[in-house]
Amino acid sequence: MQPVIPAYVAPVILAALIVLAAWVARVVSRAAADAGLPDATRRRVALTAAIVLGAWLLAALLRAPAQAQVDAGGRGIVPAAFAVFGVLSFAAVFGALALSDAWRRTVAAIPVERLVAVQTFRVVGFVFVALWAIGSLPGRFALPAGLGDIAVGLAAPFVAVALARRTPGSRALALAWNTLGVIDLVTAVGLGTGLLVRLFAPGTPLEPAAAMTMFPLALVPTFGVPLAIILHLLTYRALARSGASDRRDQRPLSPHAAAAR
Repeated sequence: MQPVIPAYVAPVILAALIVLAAWVARVVSRAAADAGLPDATRRRVALTAAIVLGAWLLAALLRAPAQAQVDAGGRGIVPAAFAVFGVLSFAAVFGALALSDAWRRTVAAIPVERLVAVQTFRVVGFVFVALWAIGSLPGRFALPAGLGDIAVGLAAPFVAVALARRTPGSRALALAWNTLGVIDLVTAVGLGTGLLVRLFAPGTPLEPAAAMTMFPLALVPTFGVPLAIILHLLTYRALARSGASDRRDQRPLSPHAAAAR
């Protein structure tokens, strides 16, 4: 039996992911300018980010089937495309960081609050709750994933503002928020695929959420989730850098340096 997906879900999901792609492209473009790269390099970095994000979203859209992937018993089947999109996106981002000085300088120039603010898009998790309410998604997945995403998305702008204002304790707050965001995504993936249930109950048959394997929900695990995880990992990196910078600033001056001042 095919899950019922109301007509409003497709434009909501598409709008959220298009905004996400455009937002990330804009963040990268501003960072390339702030990094002091030569004009030609800055334009190349900004254009590459926009093209890659657009192509990634388009590929996810073209790969999303019109019907849910289910077995003979009507249970969802996790498409190999989910893993493929995840591996390729991680390889592209962290490969660029490893191999390109321009990309390292660009990412280092992104203020941590911008990385955090982008995660506001996660409020789209309300769709999961709405689909659970009509029986199109199982509660074991939709409620923790949907409510977790809503909480992370609603908190993101407040954490970003605290970081931008350097509010006391904002870095610890951001670390806690970031960790909860990662846990939310890992839990959602584990519950959505059935792997988490099987981990704690060996022998339990895998029962993926079938609706997540079809358009438009398939765009979430092939585009939204990998990009959100990448943003979380870059946020950890930025927070570590800011923490190291703060420790250097707070280090007592040597007598010679104090006399020089």
